[in-house]
Amino acid sequence: MLTKIKFKIESELHKEYAWTISVFAKYIGFNCEFVNEGEDILIAEHGMGDMQVSHFFRNTYLGGDYHFKGYFRKEPLHTNASGKPDYISTCFYLLSYLQEYIDYTPDKYDRFPYNISLQKHFNCIDQNLVAQYFDALYESTPKLKSLVKKQERVTQYFLTHDIDSVYGALGDNYGYLVKHGKIGTLLQLIFNHYLKTPDYLLLNKILDIEDAFDVRSTFFWLVNSGKGTRRINNADYEIDAAPIKKIRSEIKARGWENGLHKSAGKDNFTNELKKQGELGLPINRNHYLITELPNTFDDIENSGIKLDSSMGFPDAIGFRNNYGLPIKPFHLKEKRAYNFVEVPLNVMDTSLKYYQNCNSKQAEKRILEFLEKNKTNTLLTILWHNNYFFDYADKGWFELYKTVLQFIKDNGGEVTNAKKIMEEFNFKVSPQSYN
Repeated sequence: MLTKIKFKIESELHKEYAWTISVFAKYIGFNCEFVNEGEDILIAEHGMGDMQVSHFFRNTYLGGDYHFKGYFRKEPLHTNASGKPDYISTCFYLLSYLQEYIDYTPDKYDRFPYNISLQKHFNCIDQNLVAQYFDALYESTPKLKSLVKKQERVTQYFLTHDIDSVYGALGDNYGYLVKHGKIGTLLQLIFNHYLKTPDYLLLNKILDIEDAFDVRSTFFWLVNSGKGTRRINNADYEIDAAPIKKIRSEIKARGWENGLHKSAGKDNFTNELKKQGELGLPINRNHYLITELPNTFDDIENSGIKLDSSMGFPDAIGFRNNYGLPIKPFHLKEKRAYNFVEVPLNVMDTSLKYYQNCNSKQAEKRILEFLEKNKTNTLLTILWHNNYFFDYADKGWFELYKTVLQFIKDNGGEVTNAKKIMEEFNFKVSPQSYN
């Protein structure tokens, strides 16, 4: 049974700070309650608070200025009038993705650009800053330290695969195989494509590899095909086709998971969730990681999706909100937590291969460095598309995935799944915080 700590918040940002403290409580390992009197910990803008917050942050936030330059100068840490760190306000800003609520020019796929982010500006994409600030807040609050001992956890890993294409192997590799005279391989690809099972649909290869490491993963499927918005290709398969149903059934039967890969188009989350049928869970990742806040979060909540894993930058590995654990995002308009769990997306193969032009060896160095830095107190999501397991033209990516699995095994990491994440991180803020 976790210790319950009572907090009193003396600030107009009562609901914002209550939500932040609930995330902090989950990280440290205690339950929180928000009261008007009889508190254990006082959060206030004046010097009598056990935890101090900044009136400048409050004024800037209530004034509607959400750009990170309004809060952070030399580093992504807000300070109060006396020059002391305001960890709570800083963590609220980062956790709530507040920078994405500004007016900005989206990239060609209508996404919030990494190039204008605070993570790019401060070169901190790979830093779990919120955890660092939570640790500092805990260490600088003697009352809290006397009541609660901080828990330590080994990093968990959420292994995922987005299934964008199952018929693309022949087209992707034809030119390379002809140029290099690999006619036997080409003929096998042609045979598989037209007469047997196309290579990218041989997902048993992934299941068998993961089975050998005694881990399980989650597959996200597109339910719409053809061209979507911004001329983005959705699936090159039909979700109800017999071969797709067969492999999705096998994935479920063997103990893996299926989820929704929300397509680029006008179809809504609710309809797409229905199209995936009983073989899929109410979980999602957006195709091309297309998100626009708050609309995306609103649509996810209204659809009945219980877990989403879309919040990662397409062009960089790391932390989009500088936090390494799942949260229930903050509803900026209604001042409450959304009712779904957002799981950070940290490592994606295409981020390194296409956006950063890394070969597999360069990608291996980058990924292992990132994993090594985050072996505790995080839950890291790894996305490896199915086509990267068939590296005819670009060698090493298939082996790199096995290297990642070996790293997890060697470091005692726990591989989790969507069901377990939903159970563990579906925590609530005390109702008193919304009075």
